[in-house]
Order: sequence, then structure tokens, then C-alpha cells
Amino acid sequence: MKKIKLIYSLIGTFFISFAVSSFRLADLGTDPYTMFNLGASGFLNVGFGVFIMVSSLLALIYIYFQNRSLIGIGTLLNIFIVGNFSDVTLNVYGSFFAPPEAMVVRIVFSVLGIFFLSSGVALYTEAHEGVAPYDAFPIILTDAADGRWTYRTSRVILDVSFSIIGALLGATFGINTILTAFFLGPFIQFFREIFRKDLEKRLARHSAGQS
Repeated sequence: MKKIKLIYSLIGTFFISFAVSSFRLADLGTDPYTMFNLGASGFLNVGFGVFIMVSSLLALIYIYFQNRSLIGIGTLLNIFIVGNFSDVTLNVYGSFFAPPEAMVVRIVFSVLGIFFLSSGVALYTEAHEGVAPYDAFPIILTDAADGRWTYRTSRVILDVSFSIIGALLGATFGINTILTAFFLGPFIQFFREIFRKDLEKRLARHSAGQS
């Protein structure tokens, strides 16, 4: 059972890294948290992969005191894999291809980014092996709301806020920023429901095999 959840968490983490790479290649704006980290890392003249690790570790301190149950192996995988693997992916891509200029190609990368990001977050959230620091924020905010609003609303509030901060720090604001800021929450919820049912079936089969 633990192995199944870890696989979910690992796949979700790499999906998110692919999403970040896709958004960066599309150059039509990124998801809010990537936008914040790109803006801040550029403003401070620090590598993207390094800065996202530092910002995530700082966020981890806050999460530890608010809801430490959200921290797990998935959290650490996200902190150390997403930004660095995205940098590696872009370097490999740049070794073989020029940056995409055709709008249709950039749109394809954008669609891939939205798919990989929403499904990736849903995967490791449902695995319950720890979530990325940023993805823990809407969960904490929803718990604090005590039923006054849903996860979708919390996600939109945070995504819009981080998008504004990223733009002020100099990151590219584009159509992907708007789409992810307002619609990523519902997309994540959609995939969470799918993966929750799939995981429940897998766990049920695993338990039946153990009995």
C-alpha cells in the first residue's frame, strides 16, 4: 500500500516538473507559484532551481507549525526535484532545439503544462505522502475557513495573489497565468476525484490480495 502511494507521489512530482518546463518553453506566462519563483529568482539574480528550493524550505517551516501532517516524502521530492529537473529539462531541450517561436507550438506546450500541473498536484495530494509547500497553503486556508469556502476558492485566492507578486517582480504575465490562476483549482479538483477513485480501487485490490 505504501509503495502504491509513493509511486503516485513520485509520478505527480515529475508531472509538475514537466509542467513547469512546458510553461517556460511556451513563454506565455506560467502558473502562479512558478511565476513568483521566476520573478523573485530573476530579481535576486539567483538560479531558478536554487531559489525554489530555498523558498520551499522556508514555507516548510510555516507548514510544520500549521499542519505538519501535510509534510512527508512527497514534500521533499517536490522541493528537490521540481525546480532542478525543470532546469535540466530545458538545458537538454536547448541542446537539440531552438526555443519555440510558432504560436501553435507554444500553445501545445501551454496545454501540456496545464494538464501536467493539475494532474500532478492531484496525484500526490491524493497519495497523502506529503504535498508541495505551495500546495499545502490552500489546504491550510480551507481548513482555517471552517466550511466558509471550498478548496477551489482557496486555490484561486492564493494563485491570484502569487501571480500579482510575480508580475511585480518582473516575471512574464500571460494567458497561462490567467488560466492557471482562475481555473487550476477546479482542474485539480477534477483530477483529484478521478485519482481518488483509482487509488481506492488499487488499495482495495491490494488489501484483498493480503487477506
